[in-house]
Amino acid sequence: MSNIIILNASPRKNGNTSALVKAFIEGASSNGNEVKEFYLQTMTIRGCLACMGCARNADPCTQRDEMSPIYDAFKTCDVVVLASPIYFLGVAGPLKTTVDRLFALFQKYGFESCQRDCALLMTSEDPTYDAAVKWYSDFTDSVGWNSIGEILGSGRTDEAKALGASIQR
Repeated sequence: MSNIIILNASPRKNGNTSALVKAFIEGASSNGNEVKEFYLQTMTIRGCLACMGCARNADPCTQRDEMSPIYDAFKTCDVVVLASPIYFLGVAGPLKTTVDRLFALFQKYGFESCQRDCALLMTSEDPTYDAAVKWYSDFTDSVGWNSIGEILGSGRTDEAKALGASIQR
């Protein structure tokens, strides 16, 4: 059984990205995995201040906002799923902000202890995924995460469900 967290930046709980997330959860849960979804649009998460308090403090970050439950879940997860529609050629702002704030854990605990498997679920009205997928690839490569799959496009719920079901430990 794996512990999976999903960082869902979809602005609509019944939109295309959320449909991929729901299918992924169904597949992952069918194998007994534990899945925790964070719906970022409803959370108050401020941007990183680059204060480096994470290097000096016992807590992962000096800011007190709704990033705390994500930090707690990240510490015990095996897989991180990044889910977002594409807005203006990139991932939605709440996802980018949340990923930026994960830096506190990498700084505090070291990159090796923060390595995870990861997956990308992404939708767009425009089939231009290149810049957003490059951001994902550059990010995962730089932090040492292992990408287990990418589902790009609306209506690919069967693929998202299969990706979720493929996670077994």
